[in-house]
Amino acid sequence: QFSYVDADGNTVPVTQLTFLRLLSASARQNFTLHCQNAVAWYDAGAGTFARALRFRGANEEELGH
Repeated sequence: QFSYVDADGNTVPVTQLTFLRLLSASARQNFTLHCQNAVAWYDAGAGTFARALRFRGANEEELGH
């Protein structure tokens, strides 16, 4: 489960996120993954995206490579 905070570290209310989602045509989000020996996107050793991270949008649509 994720939680969102603003630049000052204050929790962003769910209603604010909902309005942002409804009133936006596009979005961009950055995150950092720290996990030893994990494949986050492209597995160069196997030459595949099979172990790539997948995300689910608010509309239940799966986003992947």
